[in-house]
Amino acid sequence: MERNHRRILVALPLGMAIFLALGAPRQAGAVPVFSRKYQTSCQTCHAIFPKLNPFGEAFRLNGYRMPMETPELVKQPPVSLGSEAYERIWPAMVYPSDLPSFVPLAINVKMADIYASSHDDSGKTITHNDFQFPQEANLFSAGTLGSHFSFFGEVTYAERPDGGTDVEIEHARLDLDSAFGPEHLFNFKIGKFAPDLYDGFQEMWLMTDNGVDSLFAFSPIGIHGGTGLSEEGPGVSLPDRMRAIEMYGVAAHRFFYTIGYGSPIGPGGPNDTFGSSSRKDVYARMDYKFGGMGLDGDTTGVTLPPENWREHSLRIGVLGYYGDGSQADPFDITDEEGNAFKMRDTHYGRIGAYASLYVGDLNLFGVALHGTDKLQLSDPDTLTEISTTTRTYDAWFAQADYVIVPPFQLSLRYENLRVADPVTPTIKTLNANASFLIRANIKAMIEYNRDLRDSENYTLATVLRFAY
Repeated sequence: MERNHRRILVALPLGMAIFLALGAPRQAGAVPVFSRKYQTSCQTCHAIFPKLNPFGEAFRLNGYRMPMETPELVKQPPVSLGSEAYERIWPAMVYPSDLPSFVPLAINVKMADIYASSHDDSGKTITHNDFQFPQEANLFSAGTLGSHFSFFGEVTYAERPDGGTDVEIEHARLDLDSAFGPEHLFNFKIGKFAPDLYDGFQEMWLMTDNGVDSLFAFSPIGIHGGTGLSEEGPGVSLPDRMRAIEMYGVAAHRFFYTIGYGSPIGPGGPNDTFGSSSRKDVYARMDYKFGGMGLDGDTTGVTLPPENWREHSLRIGVLGYYGDGSQADPFDITDEEGNAFKMRDTHYGRIGAYASLYVGDLNLFGVALHGTDKLQLSDPDTLTEISTTTRTYDAWFAQADYVIVPPFQLSLRYENLRVADPVTPTIKTLNANASFLIRANIKAMIEYNRDLRDSENYTLATVLRFAY
């Protein structure tokens, strides 16, 4: 009997993973607003949207401004809000600013045809040609406000199979760019956003339709530690978006850093609060890039090919995340016999390494992450502590993106997740993608995702995305 329960504990997260692959909307990421502002193609910043090329990465880190930007590069001049002379007599007058001369909105629509197979102890389920037309639509807004502020917003609308709908503010942030000191060194952002902690591997910067679930969807909560993936419910390994305040910058063109302070992992707390406690999580990352274009767009002493997706470079970095959940609301869990308990993740830490290698048309990148969770088990009624254990897990992935020619690109990713529960098998997945740019802003993809432990757990998705 105990063995069967253990199988169920393994099968449930696996089934959840398949469900997430089938039904969960994924972020978009391409913002045609900037094509209008600069009257240039999406390919100026994207290898294939939403994946950024080195120039697009510099554009993003520069607060959505071109490296060495001059007024002549901006084809839609902004509307001035006040005279420049007001700068000198501030605060006698309001400091001047400007705003876009057009409404900075863009729309991204995604449609998908899903073929999927899922297999667990209850049997095998096949989904044939599920037309998710559309799967989601994203409304973007992005731009600059004067010389030192920028903004980015995204609202996602998705339909559920039961006829209901979901609307979510995925991003809403204001940036203060080059606030003081050397240019690009001290920048700040506040709002809800994907932290720069994940620069280069969060789903909004990947060419694939599926994100890296082994990093962002693993739940560390469980009677013996976490067993599998879950984007809803008892916590996650790393939050893919946060309500936070972040400082970031680029020094000497090639050193990147970010430090953030945000709401804790997990669902909201009592009294309609977004944080499960008053404590805040902290995170940090440091990178250095060798070769290629500088992270701020600097090309001094570097000869780059005319093809803007190509370069020879190596970027390496370290990252860390820490949170204190000792005052957070506990999670509801059950053991193998169905007995109810409460569990707190009182202290959690993540430490990892990032690397990205460009060799001409090939970009090979990946992350290795080690997680530690101090789990406090307590009585469900009295909250009296029963035990406290420390569980660890390890997750890593490696992905290769290759540009055959600009309209045709391939991607292959392997993910490996040693979960915290010591008796649950390691999760191994393969994700293969072939993308075709029908036009600069219309993309078709075929993507295959498979559980390497069970050949009957897989999805095959045909995806059409367009932005305007």
